[in-house]
Amino acid sequence: MIGLMFATERLGLAADYFLTIGGGYAPAGNQASLENNVLFFQRVLDEKKLDQTHNDVYFADGTSDGSDLQVMDLQSVPKANRLMAEFFGNQDSLGLSYRNHRVPNVRGSTRPDNIRNWFDQVGSTMMSGDRLLLFVTAHGNKSADSEDPYNTTIATWNNSSIKMREFVDLLDGLPAGVNVVAIMVQCHSGGFAKLIYNGGDPDQGLSSQQRCAFFATVHDRPAAGCTPEVDESSYVEYSTYFWAALSGRLRTGDPIQLPDYNHDGVVSFDEAHAYTILTADTIDLPIKTSGEFLSQYSKFSDGDSKLLSNEEPYDVVLGLATKTQRAILEGLSEQLGLNGNDRLVDAWRALRDGRRRGRSRRRNEGPSSESLRRRIAGDLKRKWPQLENVVNPVSVELMTSRAEEFIAAIENHRDYKRYRELADRPSPDRAKQNVKYDRFLRVADNVLLAENLRRIGDAERIAQYEALVTAEAGSLVQ
Repeated sequence: MIGLMFATERLGLAADYFLTIGGGYAPAGNQASLENNVLFFQRVLDEKKLDQTHNDVYFADGTSDGSDLQVMDLQSVPKANRLMAEFFGNQDSLGLSYRNHRVPNVRGSTRPDNIRNWFDQVGSTMMSGDRLLLFVTAHGNKSADSEDPYNTTIATWNNSSIKMREFVDLLDGLPAGVNVVAIMVQCHSGGFAKLIYNGGDPDQGLSSQQRCAFFATVHDRPAAGCTPEVDESSYVEYSTYFWAALSGRLRTGDPIQLPDYNHDGVVSFDEAHAYTILTADTIDLPIKTSGEFLSQYSKFSDGDSKLLSNEEPYDVVLGLATKTQRAILEGLSEQLGLNGNDRLVDAWRALRDGRRRGRSRRRNEGPSSESLRRRIAGDLKRKWPQLENVVNPVSVELMTSRAEEFIAAIENHRDYKRYRELADRPSPDRAKQNVKYDRFLRVADNVLLAENLRRIGDAERIAQYEALVTAEAGSLVQ
C-alpha cells in the first residue's frame, strides 16, 4: 500500500527534462540554421510556459570563445560586389563569415563524453513517470557498416560522432518508467527509429521504457536544411514545420492555422509530424517509430486471404485511416493530382516513372537564365574589357567609386529583367515531387499494416503498437 501511494504521488510530480544536441562537427559544418533551430525550440518552450528546471543544451564547441558558427548574409555585401560575383566571378562563399554561436545557457560542447556525462549525472536522477524530450539538430552520416545499415550517426564536435546503438545504450541506462520523446532532424536520422528496441536491436525486444520518436528522413537519405543563411524565412527543414505546428507560429512569428486534424483542441506530436509531411516541400521522407514497429511485426498479404495487400482500393485505406492519416492522404492526393480508387497503384507508377525519367531538360521555352547571364556579361566585357579579371583596378573601381555606373549598366541591360525573372524562379525539382509520392505511399502502407497487425491477432504486439501510437499522440504540454 505504501509503495502504491508513493507511485501515485510521484505521477502527480512527474517532470519534463529537455535535452538538446545541436550544431556541427567543426566550424565549416556548423551552419547558422543549426543555431537558429535551437533558438526556435527554446522560444517554443518559453511561449508554452513549460517548466524548464531541467533544460540542458549542448551546442557545437559549447562555452568556448572561438568563432565556431558559419553564417552567410548576402545583404551585407554591397550590391555592386554581388553583381560582380554573379556575372563575372563566383558566388560561392559570398557573404560568408564566422562568429561565436549565440545559444544561451549552453551546458557544453557536443563531444560524446559530454553527452555520456549528461546521462550519468542528470539522466540517472530521473524517476518513473518523468519525460525526456530530446531534440537533435545536427549533421548525421550513414552507417559505415554495410551489414548494419541502421547504425547511423549523429555528428558531434571535433569531428566525432555518436552511433545509433551507442545512443540507445545511453537511453537503456535511464531509470525504469522514464518516457522518451525524440525529434531528430539530422541526415540519415531514420536509423535511430530502432531506439524503441533494447540496444537498438529488434531481436532484443522492445524497451521497457515508453519511447517514441519522429525523424526528418529515413536511414539511407540525407535531410533538407543546414544552411549558413541568416534569413530564417528561407528555412525549410523538418523542425521548422514541426515546432511551428506545436506553437502555432512560424519562425518569423507569423501565425499558422493549427493542424488539429482530430479536432480535440490539442496539437499532438503526431499531428505536428503530419503537418510537416503535408507542408514541407523538401527531399525529406519523414518517418516515426510506429512505422518502424509495423515494419517489424506486420506484413502484407502473401497469398493469405485474411491480410490486405499494398494495392488495396483507396476507399478501403481511407476507411481504416485515423483522422490524422486521412488528412495526410487527402492533402497529398490534392497536391499530386491523385484521384479515384486506384490511386495507390497510380502513385506507385508515377513514382517509378519519375525515377526513370530523372531530371529532364525542358525544351522550346526560350533562352535559359544562364544563357542570358552570359549574354549580359559578354556585352559588359565589350564595354569594359578589364572585367575579364575581377581584381583588375578598373573592376575594383566598378565595385567602389564607380559602383552606381556599374549597377546601372547591368540593370538597364535589355535582357536583365527577363534574366532576373528566370534566375529567381524556383526550378522544378523532380526529387521533391517524387518524395511526395513516397510520403503518400508510406502513410497508406502504415494504415494497411496496422490493420494487418490486428488481423494477425497477436494480442501482445497489438497492445505494444497501440501504446506506441498513444505516446506519439502526446503533446508538448502534458
